[in-house]
Amino acid sequence: MEKFYAQALERLAAKEGADEKGLVTQLMAQLKASGRMKLLPGILRELKTIEARREKLMPAVEVASEKEGKEAMAQAKAAGIEVHEVTVNHALIKGWRARSGSTLIDRSAKRGLIDLYRKVTS
Repeated sequence: MEKFYAQALERLAAKEGADEKGLVTQLMAQLKASGRMKLLPGILRELKTIEARREKLMPAVEVASEKEGKEAMAQAKAAGIEVHEVTVNHALIKGWRARSGSTLIDRSAKRGLIDLYRKVTS
């Protein structure tokens, strides 16, 4: 039940010009009128889950250092992944990785070393 309320709220809030405060007020009134105020924590949990899922699917570019950021964004855009900012991932030695949905473009040094190893051993 909480999931349905959360999905409905999400759809209504995504509409252009939606009044989020008004939506919450209407939700509270409806829950109170139907005696379902105990559902409120579950609805909040579901909304957080939906937000985390959306965040995970958003395009992202990771770079090894700040100075590689602009070049990585340009190369990722050429590959079809457009973002407005990059994040620094200290686990990367050099290079960048771009992700959009289920697509991953890996141009890091580790990937280069793995590819070189595979060519040498095969």
